[in-house]
Amino acid sequence: MNTKWAGLLGISGLFFLCVTSYSLQGCRKEPPQAHVEKTVLSNSETQKGHKELGLALYEKGKNAEAIEEFKKAITDNTADVTVYFTLASVYSDEEMIREAIGAYKKVIELEPNHIEAHYNLGFILLDEDSCEEGIKELKKVLEIDPTYEDVSYSLGDAYYACKKIDDAIETWKTLLLNDPDDSVLHYNLGLAYRDKRQWELAMSEVEKAIACNPKNEDAKKLFQQLTTKKRGVKRSGNVKSKKRTEDKNK
Repeated sequence: MNTKWAGLLGISGLFFLCVTSYSLQGCRKEPPQAHVEKTVLSNSETQKGHKELGLALYEKGKNAEAIEEFKKAITDNTADVTVYFTLASVYSDEEMIREAIGAYKKVIELEPNHIEAHYNLGFILLDEDSCEEGIKELKKVLEIDPTYEDVSYSLGDAYYACKKIDDAIETWKTLLLNDPDDSVLHYNLGLAYRDKRQWELAMSEVEKAIACNPKNEDAKKLFQQLTTKKRGVKRSGNVKSKKRTEDKNK
């Protein structure tokens, strides 16, 4: 072969190989570096997002799914006070009482002065007839914040429900110092004095309850009971939560 043509063929072959190599490189579908970093970040967020996902599911009312996400957060050691407190609320909603109690106690372990945890735990314990523990939790709320809304009223109700009548009376009398025209408190005192068979005091408190709120039907019924010959023989009537009764009598 002519040396000239051989040289040209050699150059052409090299050119073809370069073009082919370039084309093959261009056909490879390797992701850009930025895309790789984005994927890794997404996976990382998934691993650390059990708390956020659990909260979102709870807000949507998907309690079972929320519980699973919160459990994963606990397993991953990413659970905090918010996780345990919300988990306790979910358990309570689902009537998983033992689990709710455990979760609230964990909140208190992590944050000893967590008012809502003490408050909610107190009510659950009272519902479970654990009077001493329930009252202790409500008293802890008052110790942390004496101005916390409704806890004093709740404590009075708790004393009464647990048959600590004298403690209930003292609690309600103290509340009346700040609100002497509270029909609910006078009615509750009427019940307490009736249970102690202190008829005159009972009647006096019931009359005050009616005077403060003529629409207080519970007080009217108690008044009728106290004025009959069988007064005090049949124990009926329950103490009223201030909020429930006020709404009822509007």
